[in-house]
Amino acid sequence: MSEKVKFNIALVVIIFIFVKVFYSFWTADDFLVELERFNVETPYKLSLSKDWKGELEDGKLGDFYACLLNYRGVSSIRRKSGDSRFFYVYLPSGFRLNLNTSGGEVNSFKMLKLNPDGSKEEQSGHVAVNCPLSLLTKDVN
Repeated sequence: MSEKVKFNIALVVIIFIFVKVFYSFWTADDFLVELERFNVETPYKLSLSKDWKGELEDGKLGDFYACLLNYRGVSSIRRKSGDSRFFYVYLPSGFRLNLNTSGGEVNSFKMLKLNPDGSKEEQSGHVAVNCPLSLLTKDVN
């Protein structure tokens, strides 16, 4: 393979990656304005299943909400050491947050708007955060 062909392939790969990262953050930002409809008093239900097969807890977003507003581009994800898990936070009006966690801290998330049948209507791209799950305010019954 000639040097020119190798260069062209590398250039195409670099352009693809740049466009993918730029598009992901641009679409994330565009849809994440929907976060403004919520606040620290917004109720949530937390689940390990995106198909809603039981909740782990419920409560109010609390300080977790303010932390989410400090999202960054996906290229700046910083993971804590520890077990990685996925959580799903169900919010009013058919919204859901898909949380990627490690070591008890959310390191990235995306926001979805769901149709009444549970299918995806719209979604953001992934964005980076560093929000401990402990910031969620649990209801004590």
